[in-house]
Formats: sequence, structure tokens, C-alpha cells
Amino acid sequence: MTATTKIANPRDIAHNVMMLIDELNLQPTPQVYHVFYSYLTNEVPELSQLIKVLIRNTQELDEETVFRIYHKYLGTHALQQHINQGVEGLQAAVERVEEAVHTVMRDTEQFCNELDTASHRLLAEDITVEDARTVSRSLSDTTSKARGCFGSFNGNIEEYHNEVRRVRTELEMVRRDAMTDTLTGIANRKNFDTSLRDAVTTTMESGAPLSLLMIDIDHFKDFNDNFGHRAGDGVLKAVARVLVRSTKGADTVARYGGEEFAVILPDTSKENAEKLANKLRDNVSNQRIINKKTGKDFGKLTVSIGLTSYQLGENILEFVDRADNALYQAKQEGRNTCILH
Repeated sequence: MTATTKIANPRDIAHNVMMLIDELNLQPTPQVYHVFYSYLTNEVPELSQLIKVLIRNTQELDEETVFRIYHKYLGTHALQQHINQGVEGLQAAVERVEEAVHTVMRDTEQFCNELDTASHRLLAEDITVEDARTVSRSLSDTTSKARGCFGSFNGNIEEYHNEVRRVRTELEMVRRDAMTDTLTGIANRKNFDTSLRDAVTTTMESGAPLSLLMIDIDHFKDFNDNFGHRAGDGVLKAVARVLVRSTKGADTVARYGGEEFAVILPDTSKENAEKLANKLRDNVSNQRIINKKTGKDFGKLTVSIGLTSYQLGENILEFVDRADNALYQAKQEGRNTCILH
């Protein structure tokens, strides 16, 4: 499949993108999808040419290579470009609305002036029947023009509204992309910081409990050294999937950095958080990482977890530090365990 493939509509594009990702044995994360969507649509010619060369030369396209391509051609620079385009689109829509409103105001003023003129003529004592008919025909023409003007204005307003809605949707997608970890597809560190700040604010206002888990994959460096970074990426993605499946909608699962994850648990007591932490440990330890191509079993995974609950009035950094210290203690005490602070 190449970037010159004839694709009839967006649904066909999505189908072909997913087929290509599957053929290359990649995970369909938002960033991977974006790269191959851009490739098939030739959105960025340089990216399309590079992918084409890699496929032609049968060079293996792993997630790490795709993510480098993403960051080079579609990452921060592209993000800023999308934001700028969105802002420009909103500004253009606002300017068109202002112009349309100005036109309607001008035509309305003219219509009112003509109504005043017609009113004075009709009230004149010496008006003849023929003059009255002439004024009536003029008023009818003026009313028709005004109706057309207002109809056109309403149509334009609906068009501008749809355009603003489209731009807002695109900006929301860009915002989500900027808050997502490229490898695992879960919240990134920036998203974690924002979500934790919001959660602490809510807890301070409501007095509801708030707990935090800091999670580290045991012996991850050894795993990387023995089996390679691509296998390590598979481990990170597998753990992220387990964490997401094991938590509820209000919780925030984030990649904190490297092999460390964090889970923000709003409205969750320390006791319930401990139960969840042990459930997460069990669920992760039931995972085995298998090489899809060779069938090689890389073995069992375990994680260590530090847990703490927010103390009203404390600094957010102190809150995170206590969870981090609990995690450090869990690592020191043999791993595959949960420590509360």
C-alpha cells in the first residue's frame, strides 16, 4: 500500500490506515495512526517519501522509528502549526460574521428609512390612489429585498457556526494529542500535573478523599538490556493497558516518566486505594510479554507501588514526594509489593 493509493472517502482512509498498521505489526496509538494517515493522504510529502523508502527497502518500521518520524514531522512544530491554523480559522470566521452583521445593519437602516419615507407619503393629505399604489409596490419590493437579505444572513450565520464548531473540534483533538504519551496512548506527564492540580483543588473544596499511586516496573532495565528496547516498549504498553482496564472512568492513569506510572484516584480512601493497588499488582503479574513474530515468551512482569492519600492543606509536591518515598521503600523491600505512607 502506497501514499498514491486511490482512497474515496475518510472511512476508506481509516480502513487502509488500520490495515497498513496491522501489516507492519504496530500498535494503533494516536501518533502511529497520525503518521500513516499522513502517509496515505500525502499530508506531509517529506514524511510520505520517507515511509515509502523504508517500506520499499523492507526496513523494519518499529514503534520507536515511527515515533521519531512523528516528532520530526508531526510533533511540536506541527502542533503549533495546527493551533495557529485553528486560531486563524476562528479569526476568519469572526471577521466574516462581523462583515455579515455590518451588511444586515446597513440594509436594515436603509429599509427603515424607506419605510419612514413611505409612511410620510401615505399620510399626505393630497396623495392620489395612483401614488398610493406606487408606494405600495415600492414597499413590496423593499420588503422582498429585506427578506432575501435576512435569509442570506441566517444561512451565513449557520455556515460560520459550523466552521467555528469544526475548528474547535480540531483544536480539541490537538489538545488531546499534546496531553497523550506517544508510546502508551495514556496521559503524559503534563496531563498528570494538570489532572493532579485539578483533583487537589476539588478535594480541598469538597473534603472528599484523594489517593495517589506511583508505580514502577520491576527490573525494567534488565529487561531492556536482555531483550532490547522494542521489547521494553511492549512491556510499557502492556502495563499501561492493565492499569487502564483496572481503573474506573474518574481515575487518571499517566506515564510519569521512563518505566514509572502514576494513578490519580479521586474520591478514593487510602483503604480502597490499597485494595486497588494490590489488584493492579495481581493483574500485571498475570501478564506475559510474547513476541508476536517469534512467539518468544519474555517472562512474567511485576510492579512496585507507593501509595498515599492527600492531607488537606499540604503542598502538591509534598503529596507526590510521599507517594514517591513509599515507592522507593517498596523497591527496597523486595519489589512486587505496595507500601503506604
